[in-house]
Amino acid sequence: MIIVGHRGIAGRFPENTKASILAAIELGLEWVEVDIQPTKDGELVVCHDHKIDRCSNGKGRVDSFTLDQLREFDFGGWFSPEFKSESIVTLGELLSLAKAHHLKLNLEVKIDQHNVQQVCGLVKDCLLKHNANRDDIVLSSFSPDIIRELHSILPEYDLGVLSDRLTSKVKQLLDEVSAISCNLNYLRTNKKHIELLQADGYQVWCYTVNNPNRLKYLPGLDAIFSDYPERFL
Repeated sequence: MIIVGHRGIAGRFPENTKASILAAIELGLEWVEVDIQPTKDGELVVCHDHKIDRCSNGKGRVDSFTLDQLREFDFGGWFSPEFKSESIVTLGELLSLAKAHHLKLNLEVKIDQHNVQQVCGLVKDCLLKHNANRDDIVLSSFSPDIIRELHSILPEYDLGVLSDRLTSKVKQLLDEVSAISCNLNYLRTNKKHIELLQADGYQVWCYTVNNPNRLKYLPGLDAIFSDYPERFL
């Protein structure tokens, strides 16, 4: 089973920061999951929420700031004083860091009011610019429109369909885009779901599992996302 560091190692480091990614590398993880979304000036940055309020000393939407403006905020001090001055990470910086350390990435593309084609175009441009190895990347999203567009413009990259639970629509989307995995909320997933998906050739990745005892109810999982990956090693 693959242990994926959730937003780096979000349980012990400020999520989605360089410090959190480096900690995952030091722990020896093969995979890390992060969230990406666009800035006002069309740069892709690593950030989960559409607002920076929770995980920085700033306030406002990510896409209301340019990259230079976002770099002025502290994305680590909210978690602990020792991480004060952590800067926001761009997708390009992350790809370079990952390549240097042989780290594989699950990139979750975040969207709410954004233009689907524009955001997916930015993802494509960045992956191609940095010559990202398709074997080291899984692209995922909760947005069916994002998944379909990524399948259209980046057919060589693996896709993971994100959903709170397995539904008939999710299953149809998996088939439509030939996804590699179905990424589900472990609280709404059971043995039957896992067996059904795997029988149809899909991997099952579950989020966010922080208690190893939970795994006895989910036999045969292909991967889990965890804020505390060290608990599973």
